Amino acid sequence: MRLFLFTDTFPHGLSEAFLENELPFLADKFEKVILIPLYKKPGTRALPNNVKFWDTIIKFNPSDKFNMLRHGLFNLAPVGFAIKEFFNKKVYLNKKWLWNFFTSLLLFRSIYSNTKLWEQLQNEITPEDKLYFYWGDKSILILPFLKFKMNNTALVRFHRTDLYEYAKGGYIPFRQLVFPAIDWFLPISADGKRYLIENYSDLLDVEKVRISRLGVFDNGINPENNEASAFQLVSCSYMVPVKRISLIIDALKSVDFQLKWTHIGTGQLHEQLSACAKTLPSNIHVEFSGSLPNKGVLNFYQQKHVDLFINVSASEGVPVSIMEVLSFGIPVLATDVGGTSEIVDNQVGELLKTDISANEIAKKITHLSNQNLDELRKNARIRWNDISNAETNYTEFVEFISERN
Repeated sequence: MRLFLFTDTFPHGLSEAFLENELPFLADKFEKVILIPLYKKPGTRALPNNVKFWDTIIKFNPSDKFNMLRHGLFNLAPVGFAIKEFFNKKVYLNKKWLWNFFTSLLLFRSIYSNTKLWEQLQNEITPEDKLYFYWGDKSILILPFLKFKMNNTALVRFHRTDLYEYAKGGYIPFRQLVFPAIDWFLPISADGKRYLIENYSDLLDVEKVRISRLGVFDNGINPENNEASAFQLVSCSYMVPVKRISLIIDALKSVDFQLKWTHIGTGQLHEQLSACAKTLPSNIHVEFSGSLPNKGVLNFYQQKHVDLFINVSASEGVPVSIMEVLSFGIPVLATDVGGTSEIVDNQVGELLKTDISANEIAKKITHLSNQNLDELRKNARIRWNDISNAETNYTEFVEFISERN
């Protein structure tokens, strides 16, 4: 039995790092795992011996508007289903919906027109093989047409922007077409399961929706602070609007004690946030570490004492960044979005209201800086082991998907 795993870019580039934890379990369970990335980024990661990858489905980044138009317009891919949805959903009444609709349609048509992919799929896939889509968007657009040709079991993970329509302006196209073709829905959180059942009960069998949590390994415990130094605050995320990193900067303006804030990650707002950080008072020391591979992030937590981790995102699935710090015994401040409340509460730090102000965040940081955090650190490790342990979660997951029909 083999597994055909559709990804965004993995094994290329540095994104989808959490798939690195899952892949060895898949490789142990299946005779062969075939990765089918949508597009390519620089660099290719090492893989287990029985894991191979095909050429990318498309030859360009989906964010490349010119190539999306060039490849998505001029081909013979189906379009009737899209015209029907365009009018039934009244997509034309909302600019954001229009954008989502046309980018999804162009991407689908680009994927569908890859004749080499169709030949490979039809020649390689046997009835016993499983189809596993790591995301509930992008490559999955081909699934209904694939299922029409071969009725293999299809399992799909759902995370955040591929699940919650509000994270995409209120509309993710073609779910009426895609969802009936999915055999098993695998959201990574209880909140994700609730969302699917509450919003799409007419398109799915609720008995086919199963929570399948991500996980991280035990990489040790964050070292104790053996020297008198500033309070160590860390955040880790892409520098994009949804992560609201500027809110952390605004909060630190009101902190009046010695504090070092380290942010791991970069992105489109890097220059803007760097400029804003320079306005912080002299008692706040800032370090932007830039983008690190997952191993580099883990090395940081292994070597550098961290007093508190903070995440003030406006939208999440269940953040792997929080799972990682919990595994090291690091307390967490995080906003109550998505499935974050399933791993963060006052036992391991504090869950913040979504619309929290900068001044309130400053007060929370100040309060925790004056506390003995030993109990929170101990509980953080326990919480990771109970909910986010990769050994437990992925062992159960691969057993589950290998047995599904």
